[in-house]
Amino acid sequence: MTKESEEIAATAATVVVGTYDGGLLGFGLEDGAQRFGYAPHVGCVKALHCTETGKLATGATDNAVRLFDLAKGVEMGELQEHEDSVSAVQFWGSSLITGSSDGQVCIWRCGDYELLLKFRGHKAAVTCLAIHPSGRMMASAGRDQRIQLWDLIRGTSAAHLSVPEAMEVLDWSPDGKSIACLSPRELVVVEVTSNSVASYKDPNSAGFMRVSLTAVAWLSSQLIALGDGRGLVQIFRKDAEMLTQVCRIPRDDVPGRIKALLKVDSTLLVGLSTGQVEVWSFDAEGTLQESHFKRLRVVDTKSRLTCLAVWAPGSSQVAEALATGAGKKAKRAGTPQSPKTGELPVQKAEKRRKVAGKLKKKR
Repeated sequence: MTKESEEIAATAATVVVGTYDGGLLGFGLEDGAQRFGYAPHVGCVKALHCTETGKLATGATDNAVRLFDLAKGVEMGELQEHEDSVSAVQFWGSSLITGSSDGQVCIWRCGDYELLLKFRGHKAAVTCLAIHPSGRMMASAGRDQRIQLWDLIRGTSAAHLSVPEAMEVLDWSPDGKSIACLSPRELVVVEVTSNSVASYKDPNSAGFMRVSLTAVAWLSSQLIALGDGRGLVQIFRKDAEMLTQVCRIPRDDVPGRIKALLKVDSTLLVGLSTGQVEVWSFDAEGTLQESHFKRLRVVDTKSRLTCLAVWAPGSSQVAEALATGAGKKAKRAGTPQSPKTGELPVQKAEKRRKVAGKLKKKR
């Protein structure tokens, strides 16, 4: 790799793809060129999350959480605490939160990855979790058909909501006022302050012809993208207690089901069950229309895609990488943390485990 290509790799965004057979693939958001390929899990990768500094956590059906430093190109180790599939992972400030099909939620301290707190989040499997943009609350959903709100400052349950069907995806709006809750049959958007609820069900989905809703992502605090099993991506606007369809992404060919949607600045990533990742640019100014979406490229990973994450280095990491020769000897950057909301309560856990030793850099 030339010095120029290393510099691009160190500063440009990297898309990370989780696969059904336990693999991780990385490619450049700007050019679609593959950055890495690795199979750290022996089961299906269920969840991914990456920080601005390049710390990546993955959860899979082998009950393990694997940790990586993408900036340095090394695997940091493994967390073994859950007794079933790890279905959710998310960093916040100086902590990592994981959820599992064993119904447990674990809070880990980044750095030495000591287990700070472990508690039963649901009576059945935890399907997903989402931390509020302020870092003060967390929402979790489970197979017990409940959505639970947690106060992360006090470390206690704040509220719960019973739902008719288990939610597969939770996603807070950028302004933190609303949360999108997705089940295979319905999209529900709850405004937290007013408790108003807006929902959408596919009018053409009934009986044996039911179309599963599979992915959701906020494009702005009012616009939300919804993917389904037919390969369609629809854009809705939330107004009061109503979800109004604005447009669809203009896709002539529909090669497979939508598995993941992810917004990065003014770019929307669409992950398909066929292994393809479509990169779309869009302009959300004014009234959003189909003509505002332009497909930039399609990357074929040639794998069974299950989830997506993006590492987008911040300005401080980019400046450091450029100053040290494309990040070859970049100093270790700290995880962003708010002095008011970045800290989670430290309580004695049932068990304490530490990360395995750092593995050798993969060549």
